Amino acid sequence: MEKKSVIVEELGRAGPYSHSVIVNSMVFLSGQLGVKKDADNSFEQQFRRAASNVEKILAHSNSSMKSVVRVVVYMKKQEDFELMNKMFKEVFSVATPARTTVVCSLPNDEALVELEVTAVTE
Repeated sequence: MEKKSVIVEELGRAGPYSHSVIVNSMVFLSGQLGVKKDADNSFEQQFRRAASNVEKILAHSNSSMKSVVRVVVYMKKQEDFELMNKMFKEVFSVATPARTTVVCSLPNDEALVELEVTAVTE
């Protein structure tokens, strides 16, 4: 089994983890938040920033958004579900991946959404 850890320096890390791990042709991403200090931290903006982080990590992992096969969306508030569906459709418009959505608390008090992604290499 071939296993490679990927760290994208420009994204920084909140703890001791890899941004992604590649095993054979599978890419497993750590959950991505979209909270940004002194910025618009609405659900929509956090979703966009988290998706942008995912895109950067995939690019460093020999993959892309079109190769995403599964997404777990963690949301703080149930009332953001319709907006999440709209954002999900925009971001994953090329090939809609499988998805699980979980409403829960998140590790950062300001965080409204976190994306956990699995993809294949290209």
